Formats: sequence, structure tokens, C-alpha cells
Amino acid sequence: MNIHDKAPDLTLQNEDGKDVSLKDLRGKTVVLYFFPRADTPG
Repeated sequence: MNIHDKAPDLTLQNEDGKDVSLKDLRGKTVVLYFFPRADTPG
């Protein structure tokens, strides 16, 4: 992905185990941050 690309609609669990979909946040500012899995190079 590049800056300003639209993210695909995805659903993830929040810290309370509840599902949150990007479509539910439409119109709000959202920052997605992906980080490497623990103990992997990079």
C-alpha cells in the first residue's frame, strides 16, 4: 500500500475482544500500524 491508498475493508478484534470493522469508522481519521512478528528480522 502507498500513502493515501484506501485500505481494504477488514475486521479485527479490539482489546476487549469485540469486532471492529473499518467500514464502521468511515468518515473518521484512522491510523493503521502493522509491525513485524516478534523475533523476526526487519
